[in-house]
Amino acid sequence: MDPNKVLWTIIGTNLGVFLVWTYAKNSYSQFGDARWLNFMYRHFTVSEASFDSGRYYTLLTSAFSHNLLPHLGMNMFVLYSMGQGVLEAIGPSRFLLLYAGAGLCASLTTLAYKKYIRPSLERSKYGYHQRGRHEFSLGASGSIMGLTSFFACAFWYY
Repeated sequence: MDPNKVLWTIIGTNLGVFLVWTYAKNSYSQFGDARWLNFMYRHFTVSEASFDSGRYYTLLTSAFSHNLLPHLGMNMFVLYSMGQGVLEAIGPSRFLLLYAGAGLCASLTTLAYKKYIRPSLERSKYGYHQRGRHEFSLGASGSIMGLTSFFACAFWYY
């Protein structure tokens, strides 16, 4: 497996999903057609509602999903910058495993935070918590942080 193909495939996938988000948002804002937007929220974001509905794959698909250009741009810049060194160090197969594993861990951590930690913090601070089952998360930031952490540990001497 060619390391450059792995990196560019991940970047291309993120870009492709971003383009679908852009189409979905434009379709809704210009024509009032929410079908694509609902599809994207349902299948490319992670939320308590999607997890409870059995859409566990969103733990991974959300790691390839960006609906804002600056978010996509920064994540892909860091992916390209750090990804080359990580790919050279561990190879394409382990790189993909690290990218996907970090994304899954980030999604699970986000769900746990929103379901258990944040409500108790809000109750202790405000005396109440308003549940937000339809809050969602998306983006490759968890995967990117996993790669960046590996890079920092593996190449600490640079």
